[in-house]
Formats: sequence, structure tokens, C-alpha cells
Amino acid sequence: MSTPASGATTNSAAPSAGKPHRMPVKRQLTVVTLVVVMTLLPAIVMLVVTRVGTGTAQGAATWASIPAIVGIAAAMSGIRRYAIIVAILMGFLAPLAIVAGLSPVSGAALMAILCMTVGRLSRVGLEKSGLLVPVMLSWALIDPPAWDGATTVDRLDNGYLLWMALIFLVGGLIPALLVPLLLRKRPAPARATHTQSEAVTYTVMITTLVTVSTFYVLDHPEMIGGAFLIAVILVMAPIGTAHTLKPTIFRALGTVGGSVFVILLVSKVDSLGLIYIIGLVFLIVALFARLSGLAWIYYVLMVPATACLNSTTLTQVGELGKQRVVDNVVGGILVIIAAAIAIGYSQWASHRGEASDADHEVEAATHAVA
Repeated sequence: MSTPASGATTNSAAPSAGKPHRMPVKRQLTVVTLVVVMTLLPAIVMLVVTRVGTGTAQGAATWASIPAIVGIAAAMSGIRRYAIIVAILMGFLAPLAIVAGLSPVSGAALMAILCMTVGRLSRVGLEKSGLLVPVMLSWALIDPPAWDGATTVDRLDNGYLLWMALIFLVGGLIPALLVPLLLRKRPAPARATHTQSEAVTYTVMITTLVTVSTFYVLDHPEMIGGAFLIAVILVMAPIGTAHTLKPTIFRALGTVGGSVFVILLVSKVDSLGLIYIIGLVFLIVALFARLSGLAWIYYVLMVPATACLNSTTLTQVGELGKQRVVDNVVGGILVIIAAAIAIGYSQWASHRGEASDADHEVEAATHAVA
């Protein structure tokens, strides 16, 4: 937690300075296998359910993997109740996001509310899992999946909205319930909390950038990959005055490089099934790299992984890759500028003296989940 005097964020579980944390290989295999299985299992379950319910296995059922990622991250925070609540919220928010995407105003308003919630969660160190909620819902908000072979999406169709709510609910609940059981012997990870000053600065930054970006993307329907821009902002936005611009710049360069790689990849492959396999391989390697402390490989490979796994046509893979290049450049520049302003403000505020950091709600929540 940041101290009033220095504003630096500390974490008792943090590795030694200058030495990236490297998880043992056996544990890496366990974690990666768990993540992959928990990501694919909800999609398989919902493919079966939609086949039984509609007579056809719906492609939209594979979107159950999207809330599954949120459920995995929430469960691995070590708080089972929090993971279940997040999973249930994903089920309720999915149809709301789909309908809100009809208007740039309503869509931007929804994302603003979610970003402010993420900012609040940063006080108790849950922002890393919490930010995945707006990141993953942005796909449903901007470019929801078609249903039953349709070429367009009727965002107000009650049957469609009920199915999408079920897909997101089941997708989040399966890992939220199973991951804590599989990791019951694993000690709860330490969470790095943040001061009120850091949380407010962070909240204002992500809310402003994401709200404006969402409005712009929804106002330009041709940006089918606009969710990437929102993801870039939320993932790259730093919190705490201990952060510098250097990691943010490296993240932006890595994801831009990954986007270029997607474009080159699609020009050499003519099978959508092979594209999915390549995307899954990239995802596994990216997870291994992240757990091994090789963050730059993670940022490079996650781009082609998400572009491949979120596409339904070869053309869409290439188009997402091209849009991702632009999204990363724009998002990276916005975050770098915002981070520079935030760091400057924090340093200015530290010279004027810190305001009271007392927050009884946060203290109560911290004790409740301890």
C-alpha cells in the first residue's frame, strides 16, 4: 500500500527489485492447463446447451469463454464470494451491454459506470481482475455475435438477449465455482492496495479515456475491433506514483508488433480452423511467458491470440489485426499522456501535503475478505 509520505506502492509478496518473478515450471504447467481448460469448458457446455435448446450448436455459444476469463481471474484473487458475484454480474450485464451499444451515449455511460467501479476496487487491490469486466463486455457492447446464422444482430430481440445472458452467466460461474476448489490448498495471493489519492487519479484517468473512446467507437460502426482500444487503455493504464512511463511504452510497442504479426500470419493461412489452433497455441505460450516473467513476449503474443480466437472469418482476422495496430498506437499514446499528467499531478500533490486517506468502507471490506 502507498504510504502518505512517499506515495510508493508496496507489496509484501513482491519479488526482489530488478528480479522478475519466475514460477516453477511444474506450477506453470498446472496454472496454464487450468486456465485453458476453464476457458474452453464453458464454451463446450454452452455449445451442447444451445444444440439441445435450438436444434443447432450456435457459434455465439463460444462466447462463454469471454466471461470465463473474468471468472478465472476473479477466482484466482483468492476470494470465492467475489468471484461468484462477478460471474453473476456478467450474466446481468451482457444483455445490458448489447442493448446499450445501440447508442454511443448509452454505451459510453455504461462503460463509465464500470470504470468507476474498477477504480473503487483498486482501493482493496482487486482492480486487475475487476478491469476485465469492462474489457470483456466491450465486445458485446461494440460487436455482439450473430445468432442462428443471421448476418445482422437484432439487439432488442428478447430471445437473443436471454440466450446471451445465459451464455455469460454460465461462462462466468463454471470457473468461479471450480477454480477455488482446484486451488483450495493454494494460499490466497497478497493484494497490493492503493491510497485514496492513487485510486482517484487512476479512476479519473480510465473513466475519461474509456468513456470518450467508447463513444467514438460506437459512433463509427465500421470499427468492429474497437474493443481492442478499450482493452489497451484499461490494461496499460498505470496506478500508483511508483509507476513510470517506460513499462507503458514497452507494452504499446509489444502489442503493435503483435498486430503486425497478425496481418502477416493471415496472408499465409487459408484455413479458419488452423487460425483457431494457432490462436490457442499463442495463448498458451503467452501465459507461459507471463508466468516466467517475460512480459514482453506476453504482450506480443496475446495480440495474435485474441485476434485469432475472436474471429469468425479469415477476413475478420486480418481486419482485426489492422485495427489493432491503430488501436494500440492511439491507446498507447493516450495512456502515456494521461500517465505523464497523473505522475506530474501526484508529485505536485505530494509537495502540498496528502489529504486524509481514511476510508471506513474500504477498511470494512478489507477485514471482510481477509
